[in-house]
Amino acid sequence: MTTTAQGLRLNKFEKLPVAPITEPSVTPGQLDISFAEFVALIAALIALTALSIDIMLPALPAIGTALGVSSENDRLGRKPVLLAGLAIFIAGTLGALLSGSFKTLLAARLIQGLGAASPRVVAMAVVRDRYSGREMARVMSFAMMVFIIIPVLAPSVGQGLLHLGDWRWTFYALFALGLAYSRFWDGAVTAARSA
Repeated sequence: MTTTAQGLRLNKFEKLPVAPITEPSVTPGQLDISFAEFVALIAALIALTALSIDIMLPALPAIGTALGVSSENDRLGRKPVLLAGLAIFIAGTLGALLSGSFKTLLAARLIQGLGAASPRVVAMAVVRDRYSGREMARVMSFAMMVFIIIPVLAPSVGQGLLHLGDWRWTFYALFALGLAYSRFWDGAVTAARSA
């Protein structure tokens, strides 16, 4: 291993900087909780993000009615909302790809995240538009299966991309996916209209 100017060790096999090993500031023993309680606490903290998003999904129509909000998705249509969201995602991805500082990268990722919200919302609306009952449950179960598998596979894909190039390759891949999804959705909607 060699050391960089910043004091990071460079692994000759992976060609990636390795941060120096430091002792954790708090160990599970210092928290005065059992191992099972510690694991439950960590799992609960990680699950909070998904819970905060998904717990309110059934209440969205009631929230919209109570607060007098009309859905842009319903007012403008599915396609423009989805394509606008994907355009924002692609712009954020391009910003991350071209970023020269950590602050710029964080700002670009914020924009990317805002754009990524659109496909999730529109996808749910389209499923509700096209299916109901058992068929809707079937579509959603297949979609959720992919939704669950992606976080398992994504780090391996990211590692593979790092073997091909530098960290920007992850954003090249996301940029290409954003463009592909935009073109596919635009083509699918156009084909459905002409049929």
